[in-house]
Amino acid sequence: MENAENFEIAEDLRQSNEYGKYIERIGWRAVKFPHQDMQIFIRKLGPVRVAKLQRTSLSIPWKNVDNILTSEKVMMCTIEPLLAEIKEFGLNGYKTNKEPLLGTKTLRVNLRPKEEEIFNSFKKDCRYIIRKLRITNHKLQINDFDNFYDIWKKSAKRKRLWIPGINEYKSLIGCFGKNVFCLTIDNLAGALILLNKKTAFYYYAGATGEGTVKDLPYAVVWNAMLEAKKRGCQVWDFEGIYDARWPNKSWAGFSHFKKSFGGKEIEFPGSFTKWRWPF
Repeated sequence: MENAENFEIAEDLRQSNEYGKYIERIGWRAVKFPHQDMQIFIRKLGPVRVAKLQRTSLSIPWKNVDNILTSEKVMMCTIEPLLAEIKEFGLNGYKTNKEPLLGTKTLRVNLRPKEEEIFNSFKKDCRYIIRKLRITNHKLQINDFDNFYDIWKKSAKRKRLWIPGINEYKSLIGCFGKNVFCLTIDNLAGALILLNKKTAFYYYAGATGEGTVKDLPYAVVWNAMLEAKKRGCQVWDFEGIYDARWPNKSWAGFSHFKKSFGGKEIEFPGSFTKWRWPF
């Protein structure tokens, strides 16, 4: 297991200014910590408030956290760090959650090497599929966001999955601005990529039944990696794979797909919650 902080990434996208703007568009408030580059998200649910502090690479400023939670009258706070001394959470009244909010394990590919070297790091079957797709004519488009949403919506319907509504989706794109791009192939498969501090996050992806049969998601990922590299990214983050510590069988299929691109597996400590009642 690689240390999350040591593998070429400074900060997760959930601590970016762009994500803070986005989450405020969908009903949360992003509260900045005094004198620290860190933000916590707070939302009112009926008569109470809940909070979440996600993926910060900095040490948790426990006193500042408590001050914010008290001033905001937060009933429940969940923290999902990149790194953690587990005993610190217990000492501060937090308990490990049975079900984390975010994926607790991810896969990262180094984009610094030359294109050929990155490609050769993929597993044999993955390389074969991408080579096979190169010799056929495919229509590749960058930033046709409406087209990607249509593909994603068809994919979700086929798999019986929930996806955000179109307005929330457009809010995400608008808030990330130049730090988001999407890539689609043949109107059958695509992905939406978010960028933060030279890391590309494979945030949303989908394919129609025909696109899946034709193995187009492999071409989507490879071409999206090349586009991210062209934009100065040094790390590709697959945004979650199966983790036996918190097993979810529905993650097995797409995790197998992601692992075909090689990379290094990164584990996170998990999710910790503190109930504050009475305040």
